Amino acid sequence: MNQTVNRATAIALLLLLVSACSTGQETPPNPTGAATTAHGTAAGASATAETMAAALRQLVAKDHTFGEGPPPFIDYLILTSLDPAAGTGFATQPMRPLTRSERGAIEEAISNFGPVTWIDDRDDFISDDLTPTIEGAAIIGVGEPSIDGDTALVPVSLWCGGTCGTWLTYRLDLRSGSWIVTGTEGPRAIS
Repeated sequence: MNQTVNRATAIALLLLLVSACSTGQETPPNPTGAATTAHGTAAGASATAETMAAALRQLVAKDHTFGEGPPPFIDYLILTSLDPAAGTGFATQPMRPLTRSERGAIEEAISNFGPVTWIDDRDDFISDDLTPTIEGAAIIGVGEPSIDGDTALVPVSLWCGGTCGTWLTYRLDLRSGSWIVTGTEGPRAIS
């Protein structure tokens, strides 16, 4: 009888473990506790990817730190995980790998400006003189969006050298089904 109970218990635990590991969710829970819309659902995952892409498009196209005109970069080195220093320049946010849909949306938004290269660690691409190891490149990062209904905050970062970088948080609004950058929120750091 004890063997039967032990087997039944082991099988139940195994099934519980398998079901817990295979939830099928592409977007992990928000570790910051910030407001989200349907986080963990298809709608929440889509909103997260769309807000990240819209924010990084604004960063690269308009706020690239070189004034008016097109961005001067020839390659975009984009972090494969959330940038813990996005928004502030200080490592304060939790990290997680970007999901497939987030990476796809970001690549679609940025590839119009030049080639996209996905990197795991920014330090591997910063030389001793604090410039990107690929001449003319910019290192791009994004933090976890905070989505509350039709409004989102998305922290971002751009690094192109010791005196060439910016960290800020964009405010976005959902208008006619698209996320639009409407301003910034909080401090903005520029080097």
